[in-house]
Amino acid sequence: MSIKLIATDMDGTFLRDDHQYNHRLFKHLFHQLQKHHIHFVAASGSSFPRLAREFQPYIDQMDFISQNGSVIHHGQQFLTAYPIEVTALERVMHILDRFYGPQDINQLVVSGPTTSYVDQTMNDQNFAVIKLFYEDVVRVPDIRQVFSQYPDEQFTKISVNFAPHINLNKVAAVMDGYLPPSLIIENSGFNTDLIGNAKGTKRNALAVLQQRLHLADDEIVTFGDNENDLGMLAMTARSYAMQNANPVIKLQAAHTTAIDNNHDGVLKTIEQLLKNDA
Repeated sequence: MSIKLIATDMDGTFLRDDHQYNHRLFKHLFHQLQKHHIHFVAASGSSFPRLAREFQPYIDQMDFISQNGSVIHHGQQFLTAYPIEVTALERVMHILDRFYGPQDINQLVVSGPTTSYVDQTMNDQNFAVIKLFYEDVVRVPDIRQVFSQYPDEQFTKISVNFAPHINLNKVAAVMDGYLPPSLIIENSGFNTDLIGNAKGTKRNALAVLQQRLHLADDEIVTFGDNENDLGMLAMTARSYAMQNANPVIKLQAAHTTAIDNNHDGVLKTIEQLLKNDA
C-alpha cells in the first residue's frame, strides 16, 4: 500500500453542509485504513475539542490539525502549538477596531490550544454557532482585555466572522498592510478569516506529522475546498479539491473529487483509492 497518510479538511470537504458525515461508511473505511497502517488526519480551522467530539470513537487512533495548523494533536496527546505574541494580538484588535465596527463583525473569537473566548455581549444565536465550531467556549467581560485576564494562556488564533456586506478580498488587502510580519490571515470559508502565527498553517502542521512518520510526499493524500487548504494541497501529487470547491482551488489541486461534500465525496474517493492501491 503506497498511501500512508490521508489528511482532510472538515467543513465543506469531509462534512456535509449540515455538519454531519456518513458514520457507517467512515467506520468501515477507518477499519480498512488501520488494517493497511494508513494514518487519518482531520485538518480544520475549528478547535481541537470540536474535532475530538466529531471523532470521539476514533480519537486515540487519529491525528488532529486544528485552528488552521496552529495546534497539533496525536490522538489526545498535545504535540505542539504556534502561539501569537501578546503585542501582535493587541495589534490585531487595534486594526479591527480602526477599520470595522460592530455592524461589520458578527463573531470575534480568540482561542488558545483548547479553550476559546468571546465577548459576553455576543448574542445567543452567534454564540450557538461558535459552540458548534469551537466546543469549549468561555464568555469574558471584554474580549479586548482577554490577554491580560488570562496571562498564562497561549493564544493561538483570532477568528473573525464578517457580516455579508464585507468583502473578504478587501479585508485581506487591508490586514496585509497592517499586520505584523509574524502573522498570517487566511480565508476559512463562511465569510470568516483566521489570523495567527505565520508558522501555524495546515501545510506546516502536516509537515510536522510527515516528519514524525518519515513519509514521502507521494505517500500522502489531501482533501480541501478553500484557500486555507491550498498549502496542504500543494504538498502532494495526490491532492483532491472537492467538486464543490471554488474553481481557483480546483486549479491548484492535482485532482478533483467526482462527488461533492454533501454526497460523501471524501469517503467515496478514499474507498476508490483503497481499491486501486490494494
